[in-house]
Amino acid sequence: MGAGLGVGAGAIYAAAEGLGLPPALAAVCAMAGLVLATGALHEDGLSDLSDGFGGGSGRKQKLAIMRDGRSGPYGVIAVTLSLIARVSALAVLANPGLVALALVAAGASSRAAIPVVMRSLPAVRASGVGAAAGVPVRDDVVIGLIIAGAITLICVGFFTTLVALTVGAASAAAVASLAHRQIGGHTGDVLGTVQQAVEIAVLLAVVAVS
Repeated sequence: MGAGLGVGAGAIYAAAEGLGLPPALAAVCAMAGLVLATGALHEDGLSDLSDGFGGGSGRKQKLAIMRDGRSGPYGVIAVTLSLIARVSALAVLANPGLVALALVAAGASSRAAIPVVMRSLPAVRASGVGAAAGVPVRDDVVIGLIIAGAITLICVGFFTTLVALTVGAASAAAVASLAHRQIGGHTGDVLGTVQQAVEIAVLLAVVAVS
């Protein structure tokens, strides 16, 4: 799914550039298409987690804020920075082919990280997106990681893949560690934040190496 979304966003970037838009505006179009395709699901998770962890004084209050559909300042800032980071990365890459490959790699690897966190941390709530998904089977998680790694390798080459996946894994681990300390496990918002963190990390790694 993540790779397919990357292909679609890459196609939007190429189409926008073909119409004469500069890289920055083409990147905005690509990111807008990506957000619309996912219904801003992961961005919503990042927003809720940022509000909860930033504004809550204890575990119970953090979880209550995360469940509140309203966006606070921490959430708005986090999503804004996420969009700026991704749009900027695509604008720097500029070349439509490279942009598409980076988006495919980031889409695949960021979604492969989610089941890893689901197996690493317990679900905090008995209900909700995170709990409803259950605990992924270990073999499925491994296969997902292998497929994502292979896709990334094909898209951006060995050295860039090594850097991107290392940085991506560190980002996922950082979010998981923070969630464990703050609320003792994962929720759907935590998983959405993992996706955002890894996607950003992979895109920035591709920019840094290329």
